[in-house]
Amino acid sequence: MQLARAAGLLRSPGLYVWNRVLEHRSCWSMAANAIGAQLVSLSEAVWEVRRGDQRTRIANHHVQLDDPVVLEIAGDKELSCRIAADAGVRIPEYVVVDTADIEAAWRFVASIGRPTVVKPVFGTSAGIGVTVAVETRSQLIRALALAGLRSRRVIVQRMLAGESCRLLFLDGRLIHAMRRRGVRVKADGKSSIAQLSSASARASGAADRIGAAFLRAAALDPRTVPPADAVLLVRPVPDAERRWEELRTTYDEDISDLLSPELVEAGARLVRAIGSSWAGVDIVTQDISVSLEDADGGVIEINSTPGILHHCPDPGVPCVVAIRVLERLLAGDDHPGRRGY
Repeated sequence: MQLARAAGLLRSPGLYVWNRVLEHRSCWSMAANAIGAQLVSLSEAVWEVRRGDQRTRIANHHVQLDDPVVLEIAGDKELSCRIAADAGVRIPEYVVVDTADIEAAWRFVASIGRPTVVKPVFGTSAGIGVTVAVETRSQLIRALALAGLRSRRVIVQRMLAGESCRLLFLDGRLIHAMRRRGVRVKADGKSSIAQLSSASARASGAADRIGAAFLRAAALDPRTVPPADAVLLVRPVPDAERRWEELRTTYDEDISDLLSPELVEAGARLVRAIGSSWAGVDIVTQDISVSLEDADGGVIEINSTPGILHHCPDPGVPCVVAIRVLERLLAGDDHPGRRGY
């Protein structure tokens, strides 16, 4: 890893989960101490948590909850999409193609008439191999080539206009949720959406392309003048996110108590359908107070090995979410919440 970084193959440390071993160890160690347990290193990235006769092992962000079959199902984006659709969970329109079938992929992109997302079906995490805002044939060819480095089969999916949210489920119940807050502007009744969006971008120095792609994904006419005092989401990522290519989604707002019951149920329904005990459901929506259908949002992925650090924003204090997970792990199958959903 150090050689790769020295050779310029990694942009900076801490971007991917495997670069964050020390952060994970600290998080789990503080949580263990908080419940009277001890974290013992078995190797650099594998640890055992011990409390009396109770034992559980953790490998960085991997914990001993879901079995290999569940992990295989959740890691297959094509299968996960089918399961979500069968369970009545809203997902964006998509097509699965071979990387060599450019024509089939292009027919879908052209038919959508909005920006799309291209991602590998298998073998990806932390956004590796994923390209967003694909609209032209040349962009599509590059995106297929990138995704093809990870998987022969790729998903081409309509890009949803909204903010990224992570809903964390343990034994089928929501225990925490985070959002990466975008940029909202207040209309003055005179300026168009394009003018409001451009003013926000100029004020922050943010890249124009992010906001422009968002407006196209939302099918908003930039010439429209919203009524005075209307609040509009014009950028799906914070002003600080000035790069167009993102290596890792960074959540910055706790929304655990703000979600609509319909949104929580949609995530829980997918978790039940997958059969996962420990999962992060990624959704994109403009309004977390209503259902995915009402907000034109959708589930874009389920992670059966969700990163705990997304839900532990303060590295200096024991993480409540990590403590809850450790209690569940140490209790094993005797935990009262086990398969309680």
